[in-house]
Amino acid sequence: FRSLFECGTHAIIDAAFDGWARASEQVLARRLVHALDAGMLLLADCNFRGWQLWGLAASGGAHLCWRVPACQVFTPLQDLPDGSYTAIMPTPAEARRGWAARRAGQPVPRAGHLVRVIPYTVIAASPGGSARTESFRLVTTLLDCQQAPAGQLAALYHQRWEAEGGYAELKTRLRGTGFTLRSRTPELACQEMQAFLVVAQALTTLGYQAAAGAGLDPAQISFTTTIRITRDHARTQATTQTPAGLAHARAQATTDILNDLLPPRRDRSYPRVKKPPPNTYPHRKNTPATPPGPITYTIQITPPPPAQPP
Repeated sequence: FRSLFECGTHAIIDAAFDGWARASEQVLARRLVHALDAGMLLLADCNFRGWQLWGLAASGGAHLCWRVPACQVFTPLQDLPDGSYTAIMPTPAEARRGWAARRAGQPVPRAGHLVRVIPYTVIAASPGGSARTESFRLVTTLLDCQQAPAGQLAALYHQRWEAEGGYAELKTRLRGTGFTLRSRTPELACQEMQAFLVVAQALTTLGYQAAAGAGLDPAQISFTTTIRITRDHARTQATTQTPAGLAHARAQATTDILNDLLPPRRDRSYPRVKKPPPNTYPHRKNTPATPPGPITYTIQITPPPPAQPP
């Protein structure tokens, strides 16, 4: 399951889903590029890097700002005043020729997408005095450093984590803990997923309209509170049978949502670390238990090593 989220409101622009074994995240991302329009800025992590997907996403006129890993090489073409530089995102064939050219000390080929590379470092300092440093590198189609300074894009990229909040709202808060899809066929499972997407979009729209009417940041609207209040009003369906009753119920729901706002967000630091495996023992196979055999045990005392001469 992949989707395009609007960072400010968590509105779902488009979504694509398929069987777990049939489509990877990169394949699903290709099904979403048609929803990108001019005036959009698409943020993505380094899992979606690639010359082909970059070209597809930029073909609709949207601007891109994606993170790339440290192993991807970009040869600077022009250094810019804000610390960024322009480079070429090569095709796969040109990338292989570029490795050979660098080893031989020859000029690097310049066939591919012209991009702007923004390297930067984030230092997260805690009140106790400890600090954690992490390096990032972004590539973007915004080549003008006056129009889009490197510092602003670096700060804006971290809004990409709003998509994780959108996934949490859709998969955890709306669906509920321990809930699985009831459908037993792929067609009905898709229909059920579309129903979840429709309900999530309706709740997000209600929360956004409540925030816009009060002049608030949409981040202060609690999605969980919106679900609870909407569910409470949906139980009294008799009051929503007429347009006047529906408008009254909507206004009352908006008031209830604004009366239970989230506090301002605080800055947090959570280092990304790899969890250790639970154990190193091999998994037991589902085979019949072997009958007991004539096993004998022998205990042998290991003699100490010989003493060293003085």
